[in-house]
Amino acid sequence: MSDINEKKSSENLSVEDEINRLRVRYLKADFVWKLVSILVFVITAAYIVLVFKKVIDLSLYVSSIIVLILLIAIFICIYLLPHFLKMNSKFKDYSTKYKEVFLKPALEEAFSKGEYNDYEKISTKDLTRNSMLKKAKSAVANDCVRGVYKKIPFLRYDLALRYGKKKAGSECVMIVAQVDTNLKSEVQVIGNNFKIGGMDYNQPETFCKILSSEASFDSKFSVYASEQEDGQKFLKKSIVNKIEKFKAGGPVAIFFNKDEVSLIIRKTKDAMEAPVYKKVKKSFALKEANEEVEIIKEWIDILEDCL
Repeated sequence: MSDINEKKSSENLSVEDEINRLRVRYLKADFVWKLVSILVFVITAAYIVLVFKKVIDLSLYVSSIIVLILLIAIFICIYLLPHFLKMNSKFKDYSTKYKEVFLKPALEEAFSKGEYNDYEKISTKDLTRNSMLKKAKSAVANDCVRGVYKKIPFLRYDLALRYGKKKAGSECVMIVAQVDTNLKSEVQVIGNNFKIGGMDYNQPETFCKILSSEASFDSKFSVYASEQEDGQKFLKKSIVNKIEKFKAGGPVAIFFNKDEVSLIIRKTKDAMEAPVYKKVKKSFALKEANEEVEIIKEWIDILEDCL
């Protein structure tokens, strides 16, 4: 038995070593890029200061040549050097290996019909029926987990939503569960500290605000329904209390439709990403994966008990 344990330990160690070698390979490229970029920017800044203080006095022709060289150097640093160093492909090799070895087995084995995909492009039109996501300009998903838990099919993914002209996306985790809610129209439960795209969530024009019988819940969440009677019937004490106690790891917005429930958890960073500046450890990767599994299970437990 001890020989088997030692063999498994050595296998885990060798896998960790292999993934760490990929991480270090990317880090070396990252270091070279940053070092060269810093040198170019320091030289550029020094030249500007010296010219401004009239320490150096060059002809217009020479000054123009130097400025052109510096601009070309900056362009190379920003756009060409990362490509030359193959930074994107090196990071992708590292990240893909990390997720395939550590995350994929843990996430797929946790659920019936479990399926994990580390990167997936999703159209906002095909994403979900909830009204908030339809307003997004684009949505890029990764760490997609499909499966069935307690006979409820679900899809979970990290989601970068972009609104307006901003290139940066808002980082979220989204869980879409296929469950019958007996609703005729959409009901929204929005955490009062939930923001998306850098903006507060505003009450939809065609929706009315619904108050529950729980003052504590109403101080933390706003409930909107397109049909007031539907919303009031939906706000049962059991689901109100469980949503309030649910530990999602960030502000939440929940969209209930007739046969689909979408939970959005606002995050400050993408979950389950390969660490760049820390040594890879299987135990840490599994801990992150298990935390996401527990959030999915706890949320579906709430839906199963209350709907």
